Amino acid sequence: MRFTANKNKILKLNGGFIFVIVIFFALFLRTYKLDIRPMHTDEAVHAIKFGELLEKGTYTYDPIEYHGPTLNYFTLISAYLSGEDNLQNISEVTLRLVPAIISLLLIASLLLLYTKNNIWLILLTASLITISPVFQFYSRYYIQEVLLVTFSYTSIFTFYRYFLTKKILWLILSGMLVGLTFATKETSIITFFAVFTSLFYFYIISKDFREKIKTPKFLIILSALTAASIAILFYSSFFQNPRGISDSVLTYFNYFNKAGNNIAHKQPWYYYINLILFSKTDLIFYSGIPVFIFTIIGFYFAFTDKREIENIYFFKFIAIFSITQAMVYSFISYKTPWLILNFWIGFLILAAFGIFQLFAMLNNKFLKTILSVFIVLVFVYNIYQLYLTSFKYPYQPENPFTYYQPTPDIILLSNKIISIAEANSDSNNILINVIVNNNDYWPLPWYLRMIRNVAWNNHVPNNIYKFPIIIASPNFEDEIINKLYSIPPPGKKNLYVPLSQKYFSLRPNIEIRGYVQKKYYDFYLRSFENNNL
Repeated sequence: MRFTANKNKILKLNGGFIFVIVIFFALFLRTYKLDIRPMHTDEAVHAIKFGELLEKGTYTYDPIEYHGPTLNYFTLISAYLSGEDNLQNISEVTLRLVPAIISLLLIASLLLLYTKNNIWLILLTASLITISPVFQFYSRYYIQEVLLVTFSYTSIFTFYRYFLTKKILWLILSGMLVGLTFATKETSIITFFAVFTSLFYFYIISKDFREKIKTPKFLIILSALTAASIAILFYSSFFQNPRGISDSVLTYFNYFNKAGNNIAHKQPWYYYINLILFSKTDLIFYSGIPVFIFTIIGFYFAFTDKREIENIYFFKFIAIFSITQAMVYSFISYKTPWLILNFWIGFLILAAFGIFQLFAMLNNKFLKTILSVFIVLVFVYNIYQLYLTSFKYPYQPENPFTYYQPTPDIILLSNKIISIAEANSDSNNILINVIVNNNDYWPLPWYLRMIRNVAWNNHVPNNIYKFPIIIASPNFEDEIINKLYSIPPPGKKNLYVPLSQKYFSLRPNIEIRGYVQKKYYDFYLRSFENNNL
């Protein structure tokens, strides 16, 4: 008995040590070369929105765009620690650190599921989530999805901890995380629907569950008030904007309309199946099939295995929770690739559960060895895919996770514009006009944030000749040339030259061109020559 107790202690110590290694490995993966990929359109939009909070100290929730306020407020912490107090100084790394670090909270919170016999299951789950190529990729994206997924799953973990221990602290923490989930993004309504679907299922079929889930009414009210308080704090901008509270509800009129009628992001019902299971391009062969096989095995053990399995309620809950979200997100025509995280994290938890139970079921040493080798190969393959998608081809259109991703040309173009502006004596006040079809000029506002006077248009204004630098879609070129040389009064005409000998790609197959007054370009060339002497 004493030998067994000592052995268990050693296993726990070793498991704890390995868990710390997994966390540090996840930290490295999520923070290494965070600026390797150009800012995505959505990232740039949220970054500019955050700039208002950073510089003016105010945030106003917009029920039409931008989603919830948690991303902005948590970014204040990152900006403060980085010593960056205005939009011009903020870097991509500072912004992307927010989802990167918060994603670690999801992995670390798996310890909430700890019991004396499941440390290796927790390690397996933490490892699968850490090396998941899709979770890794979007953990380095300055958007709300990783925050939403982290808060929602962690709220489930803390509630399950309350389910096991009946300690009020866990119920309060769960309420706080529910509030953060709601304050992060409108799609939290799908999360809550999936939670209630799972609870309803258990309540109907399991008398044992009905007994165990019983909670005093005052604790339910306390948890609900905690959730509501957190949501109200964020949506009201900490009571600076009371209207944000009602807007957080009214936003769903816009959300339901967007979910069904947005043509730009309309995808078939099987979009997420294709995305996660199989993708082959000239650069990347990606497949999540090996992990998904273990997910199916996890579903099997959760619902059909007759053995007594520890934490079985939890895994059944995750199964129903995940499959419900998968069905809802597949049914909605509005689809973006990062939405898959909402149910793929649950599938990864079930995959780890499937591996763990399969290994426990096998009595044959040879079969266990074969399974172990296969698991190692799956892990190695996932790490290799993670390397391809996050580090080797992070912005290429062949990457299955990139979505209307801007190319590095956007950085070259912006740097060239800034260099031309800085070469002239009045660099801070130089006028720039950006003319792009359908106002589709993002993420240029992010990269040109250091220049004050930039006009953003979807047509060519008659005063175009007053702007020394012009950036435009190719279809506007003839109209620009005509207005540059036909409208200006005598003495006001200027010769324009191409900004570069090559055209720039805003995104793959979306070209953008630049023009600059020759005298400004000559200043730039002389400055360039002097700097090289």
